[in-house]
Amino acid sequence: MTNEPTSPKFEDLIKQTDAQMQRLGWTVDQGREHLQKFYSVRSRLLLTEDELDNFLLYLQLTDSPAPNQLPRSRRILNSN
Repeated sequence: MTNEPTSPKFEDLIKQTDAQMQRLGWTVDQGREHLQKFYSVRSRLLLTEDELDNFLLYLQLTDSPAPNQLPRSRRILNSN
């Protein structure tokens, strides 16, 4: 038996975050990096339902790939 949350809403939030991460072109490692930085966990399964909902909202409001996915020239321009 695992400790994975099993509520239908939680499962739906996982599916929605999957879709949003795919839309943004995020890798699993990029997702983990964000979760570690902002929630101090390495898996969405360790988030509360409210935290997962907040993460989904963040992804939905993000229009561009993760910063480390930008071309080098664009990163230099954005660092000024």
